[in-house]
Amino acid sequence: MESRYINRELSWLDFNARVLQEASNKDVPILERLRFIGIFSNNLDEFFQVRYATVKRIADTKPNAKNNKDNIAAKKLLDEITSKVINLQSESSLILDSIEKSLKKENIVFINEKEVIESHKEFLKDYFIRKISPALVTVILSNNKLHDFKDNKAFLITNIKLVDNTNIYALVEIPSDISRFVVLPKKDNKQYIMLIDDIIRYHLEIIFSFLNYSHIEAHMLKITRSAEFDIDDMDLSKSYIKKIQEYVNKRKISNPLDLFMIKVFLIQP
Repeated sequence: MESRYINRELSWLDFNARVLQEASNKDVPILERLRFIGIFSNNLDEFFQVRYATVKRIADTKPNAKNNKDNIAAKKLLDEITSKVINLQSESSLILDSIEKSLKKENIVFINEKEVIESHKEFLKDYFIRKISPALVTVILSNNKLHDFKDNKAFLITNIKLVDNTNIYALVEIPSDISRFVVLPKKDNKQYIMLIDDIIRYHLEIIFSFLNYSHIEAHMLKITRSAEFDIDDMDLSKSYIKKIQEYVNKRKISNPLDLFMIKVFLIQP
C-alpha cells in the first residue's frame, strides 16, 4: 500500500531545494542570492553528517528494513537520496555560474589562479605570505605511514611529478579561520574577488619550492564524516554526559560519507 506519509529525509531535501529556488530567483538581490547558495551548501553538509549517516548505517546492516510510516526500504531510500542530491548539486553549480555572470555585469569579477592580472601579483604574494602561509598545514603522503584526518576539512590534494619521473602526493589543508573570499584591489573600475583555494593554487610553487619538480596537479578535496547521534543506542550503564562525550569524540574518526573533488590545476616551473 502507498504510504500517506512523506519520508522526512526526502522532505528535508525538498526544503533545501526551496532554498536553492531563492538563489535562482533573479528578483532577489544578487548578494542575497549568493548567501542562499551558501545556506544551501551548509545545510547539505549537515544533512550528510547526521541524516544521511543514519540511513546509511541502516542500509548497511538491514538494507530491506522499512520505516513503519513511509514504507521505504533503507537501501532504496539511500539511492533516492543520492539521486536527488546529485541533481541539486548540478543545479546549484548552474545557479552559481548565473550569479557570477550577474555580478560581472555590476563590475564585480571572480577570478581564478589562471586569470590573475599583472597588477595583482604583488598583492597576492604579500597576502599569501602574511595571512595564508602561516596557517597552512601541508602533509606529504607516504605508503609507510598511516595518516589520520580527523575533522571535516577541505584540502588541496597535489600530485607532484619530480624531474626523475617519480611522483609525490601531498595534502594542503585549506585554513578554516581565514575568509574564503579575498577582495583584490580595483582595476579599471572593476572589483576583483578571489577564493582562498585559488590563491593557494597560485602559490603552490612557494609551498613546494624545496622539491625539484617538473609539474604539479592540484585537486580540491572535501571529506564529510558521520556525526550521527542515535539516542536509542545509548548504554544505560553510563551517564548521558559520558555517552555524549564518547559520541562527540567518535565523530573525529567516524566513517567518511561524502567525498567531493573538483578542479584540476597544473603548474610547471
